[in-house]
Amino acid sequence: MKDCEKIWSSLLDRIATLVSAVCYEIYFSKLKPVTVKDGKLILSAPMPSIKNGIMKNFAAPLNMAVRESMEKIDGVVIILDSEITQYIEEESKPEEKKEEFSPYIKKITFQKNFTFDNFVIGDSNKYAAAAARAVSENPGTNLNPLFIYGKPGLGKTHILHAIGNEILRKNPDLRVYYTTAENFTSDLIYTIRNSNNPELAKQFREKYRDLDVLMIDDVQFLANKNASQESLFHIFNDLYTAEKQIILSSDRPVKELTYIEDRLTSRFASGVVADIQPPAFETRVAILQKKAYQYKIDVSPEVINYIAEKEKYNIRLMEGMLKTVGYFAALNNRSADSVEFLMEALRDSSANQSTEITISKITEVTCEYFGIKQSDICGKKKTKELVEPRQMAMYLVTTILPEIPLASIGQYFGGRDHTTVIHARDKIQQKITEDIVYKKRVEDIKNLVLNK
Repeated sequence: MKDCEKIWSSLLDRIATLVSAVCYEIYFSKLKPVTVKDGKLILSAPMPSIKNGIMKNFAAPLNMAVRESMEKIDGVVIILDSEITQYIEEESKPEEKKEEFSPYIKKITFQKNFTFDNFVIGDSNKYAAAAARAVSENPGTNLNPLFIYGKPGLGKTHILHAIGNEILRKNPDLRVYYTTAENFTSDLIYTIRNSNNPELAKQFREKYRDLDVLMIDDVQFLANKNASQESLFHIFNDLYTAEKQIILSSDRPVKELTYIEDRLTSRFASGVVADIQPPAFETRVAILQKKAYQYKIDVSPEVINYIAEKEKYNIRLMEGMLKTVGYFAALNNRSADSVEFLMEALRDSSANQSTEITISKITEVTCEYFGIKQSDICGKKKTKELVEPRQMAMYLVTTILPEIPLASIGQYFGGRDHTTVIHARDKIQQKITEDIVYKKRVEDIKNLVLNK
């Protein structure tokens, strides 16, 4: 135990320099070392959201910390606290052939709460939900590939997990795999980095091409990753030719996936494309009612209606507000029965603050950070000292306020075209994926916006 604690402490020191303090506290500080097995450090997470959050959003910094570490490990595996006993028991059994080979990602299991029964359907998502259910009943047939897009927090990942849960419920022997674009890229990089081991290349090919169903979340992050695009192109062709189901999700339509090759985007759009829009008020209320029942939160209709009215565009933020008031109510041994109680619970919550953010506020904070005038960043000048701050502000608006149309953003920043906004957004996103220092810089500005 002492050895694994020492290793994890060393990795944490490096991780702390790669992620924001908030992310470090929310995710990495909650992990506990369990043991070292076959050169991999086994960590336990207290809940699935922490484990999945790290896998989805922080695989790259975790992998970098492992790669740069002087410790004698070649990867990290994350399990749940509830799985520790079972894991230790399984370690004593004869080793079986492993399906996964990634150095730090254990196979992702579908979240049990993400089912079709728990997915509230309204006019904003009924087409995507119907297509997803049809795919789960007959994968690999007419609805292939299935491409689902929508702004963050509207339920895309829920739908993908619901498909996986339903397929495996009906056909437990099918090989169904869910991953994110970033983890797909990390798998490929690991294979390339160990090119002297031909077995890894073989495992990579078999891992993806022998699947019955492949799901890739957030494909927009494949932008400018040429090797990943090349690999996915061939995997896509192999699976499609074999009539295997392919499901993709993105935060934007196919036509806005710039910096991804046309031969890929044309394939993305060759099947069924379904969008998810922000839900109407009635749907938001129904979602909150179902979540309150699921989490056993005693909350009044008045509070539910207030949350539904306050947060119009992001289901994840709505759920966060509901959980916050539920936790606050439990601490005070009472029900959440009034808006006054809700406001007290959300007084110091970022969920309460974020809804008051405007495009003007984002621009103001960005200008203060770069030391320029707001009138200049919103003007016609294209000098070098203005271009990056303007692109940064555009990027932050698209990520923090995804409900604002691209054309409106362009109009705010000097009457520019929506394609200029797309270019700015993708350029900053590219820099973030390539430069960790730049990524932290963007996160710092974003935190200033959210906390001001």
